[in-house]
Amino acid sequence: MKNKELLVELLGDKYSRSILSLTSSMECSALLLCRELGIPLATVYRKLRLLEDTGLIKHVKTIIHLSGNEEKYYRCVIHEVKISFHRGMLSVNLNMEDCNDKIVRLWKRLAQPGSQEAGL
Repeated sequence: MKNKELLVELLGDKYSRSILSLTSSMECSALLLCRELGIPLATVYRKLRLLEDTGLIKHVKTIIHLSGNEEKYYRCVIHEVKISFHRGMLSVNLNMEDCNDKIVRLWKRLAQPGSQEAGL
């Protein structure tokens, strides 16, 4: 991510942080985020678009229901963020995960404690 100020702003926003937090532990749709976090659906869609545009979350799958409606699922790709302010200079170190490989994502979920109850 090139814009450090935008990253700090996104991490400072409670809705963005909540979305990043939940999508760090599981793949989530906008509707699931709305229900689980108590955030208005319009706000969820707006934050998802901003977080995806900045590369902090990634669209990982789409489920097409029998009704024809599409449900997109997202996953946070941030592994670690370090922000420091030293001698008047802001520095941001962003370590990202690679969520492209479904096998890697599945293996990580299986390796987590309690993953059997999660209903893979």
